[in-house]
Amino acid sequence: MSDPAATVVDMNELSPHAAQLRAAMAGPPQDAAWSGGLWAACAQLTPAELGMLLPVAYRTLADEDAPDHARQVAREVTWAKVQPSFTACALTELFLALAESPRPRDVRFAAGGLLRCTEAWDAEALGKPAAVLVEVAGRKVDETADAALAVAALAGPDAERELAGRLQELYADSPLRSAEVEVLLATGPRERALIAEDRRYPPLTGEWPLLTGAALGPSAEELHTELARQVLSTAADHLAAVHAGRIPYAADKAFTAADADTLWRAARQALRRDEPWAGELFATLLPHSAVAPTTAKTLPSQAACIGLAQAVEAHPTPESVAALREARRVVRHAGVTKKLDRILRRAERNLARRPELALRLPDLGLDADGTRRLPCGPYTAVLTVGEEATLAWESAGGRALKSVPAAARRDHPDEVAAARDLLAKARAQIRTLIRGVEGGYLEGTVNRYDRWRDALDRSAVVRGAAQRLIWEVEYAPGEWRAVLPAAGSADDAPEPAGSAAVRLWHPARATAAERHHWRDRIAELGLRQPFRQAYREHYRPEGTGDEGAGGGTTGDSAHSTTMFHGHLLRIEAVLGLAVRQGWNIEDDVLVLPVGELTACFVIAGSLYPGASGWAEAMEVKLFRADGGPQPLAEVDAVRLSEILRAVDLLVSAGSFGWCETHAHEPGAWQQLNRLYAQPLGEGARMRREALRRILAAQIASGRVELGARQLLLDGRYAIHLATGRVSRDGDPVEISLPTGRRAVPLPFLPYDETLLERVVRTVEHLM
Repeated sequence: MSDPAATVVDMNELSPHAAQLRAAMAGPPQDAAWSGGLWAACAQLTPAELGMLLPVAYRTLADEDAPDHARQVAREVTWAKVQPSFTACALTELFLALAESPRPRDVRFAAGGLLRCTEAWDAEALGKPAAVLVEVAGRKVDETADAALAVAALAGPDAERELAGRLQELYADSPLRSAEVEVLLATGPRERALIAEDRRYPPLTGEWPLLTGAALGPSAEELHTELARQVLSTAADHLAAVHAGRIPYAADKAFTAADADTLWRAARQALRRDEPWAGELFATLLPHSAVAPTTAKTLPSQAACIGLAQAVEAHPTPESVAALREARRVVRHAGVTKKLDRILRRAERNLARRPELALRLPDLGLDADGTRRLPCGPYTAVLTVGEEATLAWESAGGRALKSVPAAARRDHPDEVAAARDLLAKARAQIRTLIRGVEGGYLEGTVNRYDRWRDALDRSAVVRGAAQRLIWEVEYAPGEWRAVLPAAGSADDAPEPAGSAAVRLWHPARATAAERHHWRDRIAELGLRQPFRQAYREHYRPEGTGDEGAGGGTTGDSAHSTTMFHGHLLRIEAVLGLAVRQGWNIEDDVLVLPVGELTACFVIAGSLYPGASGWAEAMEVKLFRADGGPQPLAEVDAVRLSEILRAVDLLVSAGSFGWCETHAHEPGAWQQLNRLYAQPLGEGARMRREALRRILAAQIASGRVELGARQLLLDGRYAIHLATGRVSRDGDPVEISLPTGRRAVPLPFLPYDETLLERVVRTVEHLM
């Protein structure tokens, strides 16, 4: 039993607030007026206080004779979102409380307590309750195996031996999981508890928040890394044998559920450490797990495929993201295709969190000038990577051909397929690089100058994209200078130190003069940037900075902005895009995690998957990780701008910008008229900036005039810059633009956007 005196000392350390909660669980009903309610009272507990109260709460909930008020308080204490911590005495009390009326899942709390103990625990005092918990956990050992292994290390050799025997029997048909258990048995209780904490799915109600950033000891780290290599290699060999026909194929039978979980943990370990051997293994593992060796639409193992993909999402590397994209390309299962689409988008965004890896791309065998020649019999396929990846064909004499020769397709199908496959990989690399680099805005990514320069020199893919972007180099602390590699270096620009910082230029950090300079420069050079940068929308709510940027309204507060308030949104259009952009629905609010912050976009309507109809956009609020409101003025200008840009993207998609689907619905013109009266959003202002340069000759001739909200042509036609709506002398005009070969060739567009292209095509068509 625990030392009662020690327990009294611990409880005496409780604050009056926490002591009141303890008294409510132990005695008659309290007349306490909980500020903000009982939930808020529990949320105010410190980690140490929660660690002291949890044993009392578990005992109260196990006592069937406890009064209802005590059980309610105990339940709220166990549901508190605070991360508990335990002294050695409190940990002993936790084990004893759990062992008094044990349930199989209670062993998870015991294992979690080991990780959250801030002192050296009393192994002798923990032994008996640990043995009880392990014995009860054995009833559902398949659900509690990792936690039970951790606690078994304290329960004595007999309990550990018995548990190991049960697990060997349970995992007899799961060789990967069996190997993992053998390795775990060679480690200590803390190392085992860390594995139990590394769970694939988020905690349930009443479970503690998972620890992040906890590290294994050096010896255990190497042990688990070697295990990860063996597990992934064994899995890759097994899948290769299935695809080669050496093992009969059966849908979803390549791995057991236990093996799939082991694969997930091994993949996370390898990718987190960026092991040099991981890229080659993932290049075969992911595609082979995603497609049957037959023409069936099934998979060798759906659980393994999704598990590997989730590991890539959590710890992406350029090689693993390329493998994930290849798996997405070959998969035939419709449901898995949708899952991989979502995971791939998040993985590409998460790659920006690892700036030391984002510019590293798998080698495609390209020459220094970005080309690779692949013989296909008498013909040659020429892959060229510049602004984009293209595949051209040459005859034996070097004459350029318009398309792949029929003779090459007939006589050398494998070589033609290999050339096309290489083209697909090059395009996938470009997409991954662009999304990863652009995601660096939200993550505040900063590169070392020497690594950034070497990446440009080494990779044609990186060079083709990065040279068309504007970068800022820190020549001295706080002294940043913007450069555009495609325009050449300035003669007076010295070579920066290798350790100098390099980051992407962003208009939110620039002055109005600098923004106009770079937009003019991009137009002069005719550069199409990989993503919007010079013409990027930027936002600064009222009171936080530059008045020339997209601003808020008088309704803005220190913690929120109402700059989007008043837009009427098509809910299904907003939710469809929100899911693809990483937003979630929580309590009828759209939320977007951004590092340590959470952005909340309030819409005056009921939000749930499949919701439809119209709703009004309300305010945008930011919250810190602890749940407190985040003052907008204290957020980095670029991060705040990008968050608001993400909101504006949803508003633009849902508020009747040009939408072919709804354009002829009843009331559509009335909605367009309503938008016509709204002030232009930041996206439309950027559109006007681009049109001013694209149509410079027509503006100079007087045929085109750019107004506050619309483009005027010949004094009769008006094209609204936010909706694309066309009117003549005030009356709406239906415009049917020619497509295909009949379409008018477009002039240079500085960035891709459907509505910008439509406005330009409309002008050309009407002229």
